[in-house]
Amino acid sequence: MSAKAATPADEQRKLIQQLMGNVTITSRYEGRSRNNKQELGITDPRLCKSFLVGECPYDLFQGTKQSIGKCPQLHIPKFKLQYDRDHKKGKRYPAFEKEYFLVLSKFINDCNEQIVVALKKLEHTKEEREKIKSATKALDDVDTQIVLITQEIDSLISNNKVMEAMQQSIKLEEAVQLKKTTAEKVKNITENIGQSSQQKLQVCEVCGAYLSRLDTDRRLADHFLGKVHLGYVKMREDYKKFNTNAH
Repeated sequence: MSAKAATPADEQRKLIQQLMGNVTITSRYEGRSRNNKQELGITDPRLCKSFLVGECPYDLFQGTKQSIGKCPQLHIPKFKLQYDRDHKKGKRYPAFEKEYFLVLSKFINDCNEQIVVALKKLEHTKEEREKIKSATKALDDVDTQIVLITQEIDSLISNNKVMEAMQQSIKLEEAVQLKKTTAEKVKNITENIGQSSQQKLQVCEVCGAYLSRLDTDRRLADHFLGKVHLGYVKMREDYKKFNTNAH
């Protein structure tokens, strides 16, 4: 029997575990039992540095469709409090912050790639682009016709051919009217093209989720106050905060 293909969540979990020290859930408890007499310190490699410095991604997405399971490292509140106290006193833990920054980078880079793909899916199809091109060409042709008729009228008037100039003026009025109707058609085409459910969507630039332009304010509020969206808001804020310090 062939092995089950790894899901994106599995791959992400694997990469995050590597970034966080590749400590498994099993080994952390084995380590605690072997070192039962040894007091843990804030620099212990089994501690989750993301939890100490900011927010652990495992916690941010727990219970959502983007959940990657439980963090393989230890979350001990007293060390988070110690980190906060030390930070206020001016003591820094650059290694912790860099590790946190690397974890954030992985999540944010993945999210940004998903946003690019999602935006691509909302672009006009080849057929839609051809339809728009054809409509705008028709409008350009009418504009050209108006210019030529106007030049012809000027030439006829210069040569005192008044009757012929009047006849061309009638054609000019028809061309101007044609331009109005053609412009209206172009407007309707560009506004209505792609008005399928897909084209009524937009992409959230924070978390990459699809949003409908037809959604009510309540539904949009549910999205922006949702756990996944707020999780990415927090990660992007911390990423920006530690971006300079991590280099």
